[in-house]
Amino acid sequence: MKSRKAVGIAGLLVVGVLATAGPSLGQGVGNVGALPSLFTQGATSGGWSIGPYDVVRDPTGPAWLKELWGPNAAPVVAQPGQTFSLSETLTVGGKLPWLDWHEKIITPGWEWVAPSVFLANGNPPSGLSVSYTPSTATQGGEIDFYFDPLQPGTQVNIRKQLQYVGVPGTVFTGGILIAEYPTPEPASLALLGLGGLAFLRRRRGR
Repeated sequence: MKSRKAVGIAGLLVVGVLATAGPSLGQGVGNVGALPSLFTQGATSGGWSIGPYDVVRDPTGPAWLKELWGPNAAPVVAQPGQTFSLSETLTVGGKLPWLDWHEKIITPGWEWVAPSVFLANGNPPSGLSVSYTPSTATQGGEIDFYFDPLQPGTQVNIRKQLQYVGVPGTVFTGGILIAEYPTPEPASLALLGLGGLAFLRRRRGR
């Protein structure tokens, strides 16, 4: 319980820095305080199911940070090549349309793998395109969805797969941190990556 509380406080500090640093650090989610950040697998689940949640676009808001953990908030244990599913049901909240949707894995050694599904009110939105960016030595991969503007009230279903791509013979043990936002990424999101990685490492060490 203490370790989870410590992670939560550290996560809030990361979000707080982004939220108070001004528009240049804005990520675009205006109701982060009303959204959960810790998600666990079901006892027999091969992944995570999240939602439904309203997500309000705000050009000066922070990223929505999601921590993915195993059953009962135990560490995720993964071998290289192991894949997990992530399914999200979200609604375009507030008064501003979504212009696109981005999901960056902050935790190194993890990538998004095709295929992915993005539906708006049950159908692929017009103008939909998907871009995958591989992981680097310092952070995980990114997936970007581009589409024509989605108006408030639109229900969005996103189904993705993430895979551990660590060095053969290694085993990942810990949580997976993801930043999500419905506006383009500023270059300064790298600050989020460093802060998020630090508090996940502290959690793993405990």
